[in-house]
Amino acid sequence: MEPMMQTPLVSVVMINWNRREILKQVLNNLSGQTYTQYEIVICDNNSTDGAPDMVEQEFPSVRLIRLNENVGIKGYNIAFDNSQGEIIVILDNDSYLERDGFVKIVKKFQMYPRLGAMGCKVYNYYTNKVHHWHPTVHTDEVPAEGVDAPLFNGCAGAARRSVLQEVGFYPEEYFLYENERDLCTRIINAGYKVKYFTDVIGYHMVADEGRTSERLVFFSTRNLIWYNWKYLPCLTAATRTASILLRNAAAAIRSRAFRMYLKPLVVALVGLPVILKMRRVVKREYLDKILY
Repeated sequence: MEPMMQTPLVSVVMINWNRREILKQVLNNLSGQTYTQYEIVICDNNSTDGAPDMVEQEFPSVRLIRLNENVGIKGYNIAFDNSQGEIIVILDNDSYLERDGFVKIVKKFQMYPRLGAMGCKVYNYYTNKVHHWHPTVHTDEVPAEGVDAPLFNGCAGAARRSVLQEVGFYPEEYFLYENERDLCTRIINAGYKVKYFTDVIGYHMVADEGRTSERLVFFSTRNLIWYNWKYLPCLTAATRTASILLRNAAAAIRSRAFRMYLKPLVVALVGLPVILKMRRVVKREYLDKILY
């Protein structure tokens, strides 16, 4: 891996769909970063609320990519392809980083050459309470070099471009949810580190509009089953899939929302033959690093 430039270009990558006012607030907040070598690339998933026009009129330095349909997380991949930075900061359209966030992220990647991706401690913007911790660590008492993580939270994370180019971008077949897990598994399996740092702070303007429980249950359930069979040994994949099946069946009975909890199971199983063609079992020495 080639050494990183002293002041590398940072590419801030986002996708957007009908979040005009929130996106405007995010872009205003990002303009206060103390690190100046950065670009912002936004892929808009065919918004109808005027968000693309707002970006073009009020933030002309932002590189805006207008799509003719909502392609989900594929929009991130398009934005990755249209960015130039050595470091890619990945944000939701309702999240941003502290003023020194880019400076801190650049230093992390310069300090740790095998760092492939990293996550930040994320606060709920409205309550100032921690919204996203590390999956297994819920304390600030972590070493300065961070802690190993199986994934980063996509509302405030970062990755090294060269590593993304090596292992591939987000899995477009997922459309929404579990894409960070899939990507980080490939990063770890390639021998790089994924770390969580508590001294890099993000803020998430938590909102639920357009994010119905049914949509969340469908994509997260289906994609997690697909993930299991893409990367885990057969026994582990079968055990974890059985757990999901039982959990969803119990939730369906308890709530009587049979369609919500059973549909993703059916769709996941129907699509499994295609997923099995992508199967690449994680190396044994990395298995414990991706499971939690």
